Amino acid sequence: MESGDKEQTLIDAPGHNDVPKPSHTRFAWLHPRAYLGVYGVVGLALAATCTWLFFALADEIPERGWMVRADNIVANWLQVHGTETGETVFRTISLFGAEVLFAVLLVAAGVLAWRRNWQRLAALAITGGGGAVLNVALKISFHRARPSFASEFNVRSWSFPSGHAMDSLIAYGFLAHWAASRWPRWRTAIIVFTAALVATIGFSRIYLGVHYLSDVIAGFCVGTVWLSVCVTGLQFAQKRRIGAGPSTEERWTANKRS
Repeated sequence: MESGDKEQTLIDAPGHNDVPKPSHTRFAWLHPRAYLGVYGVVGLALAATCTWLFFALADEIPERGWMVRADNIVANWLQVHGTETGETVFRTISLFGAEVLFAVLLVAAGVLAWRRNWQRLAALAITGGGGAVLNVALKISFHRARPSFASEFNVRSWSFPSGHAMDSLIAYGFLAHWAASRWPRWRTAIIVFTAALVATIGFSRIYLGVHYLSDVIAGFCVGTVWLSVCVTGLQFAQKRRIGAGPSTEERWTANKRS
């Protein structure tokens, strides 16, 4: 049997989706230990970089240094060059970081409950709920005022970090991880689409004048770290079968016997 056929057989085997694998790439299948080592190093470096960048941005807020000047330049430029059409478009896109996002999470939770995938349902609740609580805690800690342009939108929470940017990266990132694990052949398309959606949501907040550029970048940084922690925790739980019911193979065997 050819290597590619062997990989596809393993992917299509009963219970495959219940057993965590490092990836579905050829390199991961042939060299799983090397892949996991690289995966861990890259993940740690990304988390460390995002953490450093977040605190670097947070440290600049009271100093009113280069970051604050850059925020004001970007905000003023967008307000001058923005259009009514652009505002309408980005108002709609902004909904995907709040109301639409909430609806998507409810649908995803319903699907997971219907499939009795309690392990991933719990992970979804912890990831989304924990991210929302973390965002509120950070806003209260830094209590940065919104841009003056935000007054027309009647927003009342603090500005740093952006909740839309942070929540969308966490929630859509988690769902993208789930989708990519179920449909590995579409992995690249799923990642690209999710990244584009999250980036556009973040930009919409700057365009509308309800957040500064640094608020959105900080939201992405914290969201990346929290998402990494939650995904890693889920992978550990899957490996140890913590909170997991019978696998697909076990259910298939039980049904066959009955």
